[in-house]
Amino acid sequence: MRHRLLGTAKQLGSYRRNSWLVRRAEPPLAPITPEPVNLGGCVGYPIAREALLIEEPQSSVQRQTRCLEKRRKVSMTQVLTRAVGAPNPPVTLTIASEVLGEERRIYLQLPVGYDGCDQRYPVLVVLDGEWLFELARSHVQFYSEFAAMGVEIPKMVVVGIENSDRDRDYVPTPDPSDEVEFPTAGEAGRFLEFLRDELFPFLEASYRVAPNRTVVGWSFGGLCALYAAVAMPSLFQAYLCMGPSVWWDNDLVVKQFEQAVFDRPTRMVITLGSDEEGGPVYDSTKRLLAHLEASPIEGLAVTHLEFDGVGHGGGVPLAFSRGLRALFPGYRMQVGDDTTLEKVEAYYKTLSKAWGFDVRPTPWVLQTLAAKLWEAGRRDEAIQALDWYIERNPHEPLPHGSRGKFLVWQGKREAALAALRTALDLELAQPVPCGIYLRGFRERIAEAEKLPLEAERTSLAS
Repeated sequence: MRHRLLGTAKQLGSYRRNSWLVRRAEPPLAPITPEPVNLGGCVGYPIAREALLIEEPQSSVQRQTRCLEKRRKVSMTQVLTRAVGAPNPPVTLTIASEVLGEERRIYLQLPVGYDGCDQRYPVLVVLDGEWLFELARSHVQFYSEFAAMGVEIPKMVVVGIENSDRDRDYVPTPDPSDEVEFPTAGEAGRFLEFLRDELFPFLEASYRVAPNRTVVGWSFGGLCALYAAVAMPSLFQAYLCMGPSVWWDNDLVVKQFEQAVFDRPTRMVITLGSDEEGGPVYDSTKRLLAHLEASPIEGLAVTHLEFDGVGHGGGVPLAFSRGLRALFPGYRMQVGDDTTLEKVEAYYKTLSKAWGFDVRPTPWVLQTLAAKLWEAGRRDEAIQALDWYIERNPHEPLPHGSRGKFLVWQGKREAALAALRTALDLELAQPVPCGIYLRGFRERIAEAEKLPLEAERTSLAS
């Protein structure tokens, strides 16, 4: 099997192993530069053919008058190069598949910090990649990497699969209707073989991915995800099925679930929009949910989410936001007054066993634990908790910052400065440094610099 990869030399390089041949090709976009575009105080990700950057005058009257006179057009390539180039851009791969007999374009997003550690990450497989990949990766990055929000899902490698013929690949059986509307439908099984025999082995050989995969599918893609659960239950460990087309072939997938067997814990979230009620997607999905409620399947945990006021497409962003978090319940451990470092370790070991990959505590959990220990007067234990996390995650800025703060409070000038400067350097090295964190670290450094030197403190004490 031959794989042709498109991406930067640093990200891809040349690769040869076993029966695979991977050769580097030119990236699809202009060379990436590290300078982000600031659109009103935030980094922009334009999706239109052209983006308009408008000069902002001082008054609203001037804005209304001059916005039509003074506008600077930035081409799509330029904006993508500058804006997406800085914050950890995705890689585009083109795989020549023997199973499918064609080339398929794959989009791949590695988590921030991937190059600086040896951790293996679970995989999020996104069907309808050309439509849903950007939505998927933005939600994963927000909920797994934005520390200020507490981090609610694990970091993941996001893989989007671009369509070639979605009716063919996502539908398990030929169109049974007299007036055939989907003439190519019926080869979902072959598409799953492509995933099992070609795409997934390639990912496992090329990237540090954990043996845990989640699939996201919408409409026919949701049908494909459900079909995968019953046809190849070992392919995925979790499923996010958004408005799935359960109606296909007279509720075929409902009949298949009657015979389904899961030999390991499997999580599934099925979502609908309330405005779909009365339509085939809504009604057939409700029939599947009723069956799964009446006849629970051992090993399968099903969660149903319904969103008010949205239809078949409008519920997709909500499904990503709430569905991803529902697939990883309890990822952010609730820290109480009786929580100890030993309890944190035991909690995440239990999650790791249940989910099938190395689940690590979030910095929020350890910082909250350290703060509670400090408030309780157990100061050595507070710093010990932060040291435990830093040893396993040395590139996370916030725990270094919290450690430096505690050392300032203890009057340990040199140790505090070392910790805070490390935090500042690590934050500055982030794809998009957080201004709040930078200001906080710098204020703490200024506070630490006012502390007396060790020699001065010893002299004063004597």
